[in-house]
Amino acid sequence: MGKLREALRQWKHEWMCVAAPEKETAKYYRAVFGKDPDLVNPKTINEKIHYLKLGLYSDNETVTRCVDKVLVRDYLKERQLDDMLPGLLGVYDRPEDIDWDKLPQRFVIKCNHGCGYNIICKDKATLDTAEAEDKLRRWLKEDYWKQFCEPQYKHVKKKILIEEYLGDDIETYKFYCFNGEPRILYLMTTVGDNHYVDYLDMNWERMNVRRDGREGYPGIDTLDRPPHLEEMIELSRRLSADFPLVRVDLYDLDKVYFSELTFVPAGGFIKLDPPEAETEWGSWLSLDKEMNV
Repeated sequence: MGKLREALRQWKHEWMCVAAPEKETAKYYRAVFGKDPDLVNPKTINEKIHYLKLGLYSDNETVTRCVDKVLVRDYLKERQLDDMLPGLLGVYDRPEDIDWDKLPQRFVIKCNHGCGYNIICKDKATLDTAEAEDKLRRWLKEDYWKQFCEPQYKHVKKKILIEEYLGDDIETYKFYCFNGEPRILYLMTTVGDNHYVDYLDMNWERMNVRRDGREGYPGIDTLDRPPHLEEMIELSRRLSADFPLVRVDLYDLDKVYFSELTFVPAGGFIKLDPPEAETEWGSWLSLDKEMNV
């Protein structure tokens, strides 16, 4: 009965995401923050994220293109930033179309229509390709946008893409950009079984903010500035110029690599401590400015 109830709950949630996304968003907002969101005159960063998600970013051709992990590559090429892209090894409609023999020993497989659809292959000789194909088939059947009520993914035509393998345990630098200006660097640090969350400013200084009560990394002062920090800031500025709010995710290796553009960071449920930070961050985002594309 427990599995049946959970299946029915998920079905109702997905149905509400289609029929009444505003109501379903408000429901989850109340569950997280204990209050109703103001989606008419939003003030906090989370209210403004949901305002954009349900309005400007919903059914928006450019946003759809930029959340699509295949089509975003063309978006970068048009801006002469394609040198940031990891090498593309193939794009497929079905897992059965993948020619495993032609792939290198290491690669990354992704689905283009959501988050978390990744298979990292560090050694092709040990990869269970049948299991990988089963997983990809299951992912391609999922409507990711319904799971989390994020309509910016709704019109993505589902594909599989395979990219070059960039390395082990690479750090992702996530820049929150407000009206085209990077202001917050979101950094996750893992040491053993401990996972730390920090927010830094553009001078590589820790901000006095925590998320979900999680501790910042005690050794943050010992972390070296990434060698291409200033370049990443400028690239984030260029990649975010068209949008009121977007998080630009990058890798800093031998050079800067592009990861993705995230238009609804943390699903719009960024629970900050102190809570006043949510209003402060919201004040940095002007909703009066339309998209530039």
